[in-house]
Amino acid sequence: MAATKEDKGTRIAVNTAILINGNSYDQIFGFGLLDLLPRTMPEVTFFYHDAGIEPIYAPGENVVGIERYEKIEVDQAFCIYPDSYFEKVPETVAVLSDHEEEAPRKSWWSSLFKTKDYQQEALKNAVKIIVPHQVLRQALMDRYGINPAKIHVVGYGLPNADQQITPADTVTRRITKEVYGNEHSYFLAPAAGHPSDNLERLFAAYDLFRQRCKEPVRLLVEYPEFGKHSKSVKKAWKEAKHHKDIVFLPTLSQVERRKVVSSARAILHPSLSTAFPLPVLDAWTAEVPVLGTNNEVMQGAGTLVQGTDIKSIAEGMLALVTTPFLASGLVENGKRRRKDFAWEDVARRVAEVLRSV
Repeated sequence: MAATKEDKGTRIAVNTAILINGNSYDQIFGFGLLDLLPRTMPEVTFFYHDAGIEPIYAPGENVVGIERYEKIEVDQAFCIYPDSYFEKVPETVAVLSDHEEEAPRKSWWSSLFKTKDYQQEALKNAVKIIVPHQVLRQALMDRYGINPAKIHVVGYGLPNADQQITPADTVTRRITKEVYGNEHSYFLAPAAGHPSDNLERLFAAYDLFRQRCKEPVRLLVEYPEFGKHSKSVKKAWKEAKHHKDIVFLPTLSQVERRKVVSSARAILHPSLSTAFPLPVLDAWTAEVPVLGTNNEVMQGAGTLVQGTDIKSIAEGMLALVTTPFLASGLVENGKRRRKDFAWEDVARRVAEVLRSV
């Protein structure tokens, strides 16, 4: 699709490929932001490289679709991924995580070559960097020594309506508990298959929880089977005293996963990852209590624990089960807190950064 519309002021190229091949953090951020950004900056002409994602822009708006390698003259570029896609123009980069998910090596000879850190190169060349929260900003500063003035926190928004997990009705909760909880209530621990999932400590904390709690609440784990880290997780599972009540879920359909999330006793996310804690947002929209480590995001709308302290995690789990008014209070706080996560606010903050370039 050639660039044919009349330009408006500043010309900004946007790499939208991440909306197809990115992870959930990139995709939710991209779809939430890129639909609103042109309306937030009507004085700008945006060139979205056309990767078959036409629903993200509408005819008549200040957005032009371009082919993937079409050469155009622009004033600056914006990428929702650390990738130097557009050259020789000031580039703003959005970073949603400071690490890549583990993947198995395909051959013995690949271990002989040093992996190039493309993220470091892209961040070094970027004139501005935007991140969703302060935890990631600090991680990038620590890892790469980036000037703090270069990194801007813009926030995050709730998943779009068709992606949100809403509360389950009484019948769905009862049936889901029977199927997945073996007629018991259960915790749900979402994981990405990375060491930062902190599952080894979670399994140890679950043993402590079961020693102190008479109610046999099960622990369901969402965990993709890839990466070397799987061995460490499986070892921790086998060593857990109550490992028979720790269940790794198979890959679920979107409909079935929504039932499992919204029927959980609580969502456990004692993650050490710097990525934005999407499971916290899922818990808020599903109106389920949540346990996590990121106080910047939760702010009283979840049980805050120290991710490196097994005892702290166990005590948080125990409080959620043995103190009903705490769990219900966290749900109410989550309803209020989720109002602070709107893509309109994110788009406004991103627009301020792009205008400053």
